Amino acid sequence: MGYKLDKKKPLPEALRRVAHAEVTAAQAALEELSAEEAVHEVRKHCKKLRALLRLVRKDTENLYRYENAHYRTLADALSGSRDAVSMRDIFLKVVPANEFDEVREFLDQRADQHADPEAMAEAGAMLEQGEERIDEWPLDELGWKHARRGYRDYYKRARKAMDKAFEHESAETFHDFRKRVKDHWYHTRLLKKKYKSLGKRRKPLRDLSRALGDWRDLHLLCSLLAPRSGEFSGKLIPLLDLANARMKDLREEIDRLAGELFSEKKPSLDS
Repeated sequence: MGYKLDKKKPLPEALRRVAHAEVTAAQAALEELSAEEAVHEVRKHCKKLRALLRLVRKDTENLYRYENAHYRTLADALSGSRDAVSMRDIFLKVVPANEFDEVREFLDQRADQHADPEAMAEAGAMLEQGEERIDEWPLDELGWKHARRGYRDYYKRARKAMDKAFEHESAETFHDFRKRVKDHWYHTRLLKKKYKSLGKRRKPLRDLSRALGDWRDLHLLCSLLAPRSGEFSGKLIPLLDLANARMKDLREEIDRLAGELFSEKKPSLDS
């Protein structure tokens, strides 16, 4: 069914259907994929579940607090070497093949940390527990107006996070901006069938989220490697120059997309 709310259904039913689908997809990932792939997919589905809950957070605060903590704990238990994997992946994305082999081996070794089997089993149990509660979520008083309000609220949060990121220029504030962009992207995906005006926002939001993620991963990579200049046979400076050039391009893309997406005080929600 995809990550979208069925506009023909009452909002409570539409929310529960998406929640069930995300839990089912996470369970399938645990059963069918390699450990590294499963961790990535389960964490992604947890983020989508948390974004779903945030869409109606103001009207279900107790539910949100409980279920958000549940899926955050589940994802954190699997996080392990997630940053190490991200830095390895951005290195492979930016660096030409067969160059900087010493750095490649170093990053591979850091990323090659298999998920704890106990953590994987616990994640499976927590997914099952979460799924059993979905049909009892107290959503029956909700209507589509509550989803509209939630969409606008998280749009405003993204704008505030953008202003803070551009003011402070730190990895932390850009990471927070990316989290709010992802929330807004997920909400756009959830509501795009209900509100046609949202269709044009989906791809730019995805591109902005990716650019922010790549910028952060490159920043972490440079911070990791810069103090290790003596370990890589003098090849580090060209690599850091390459990473910084890519970060500059990403920053230009971020500025452009953010300016296009968050110039208005509130988004249009035309049917």
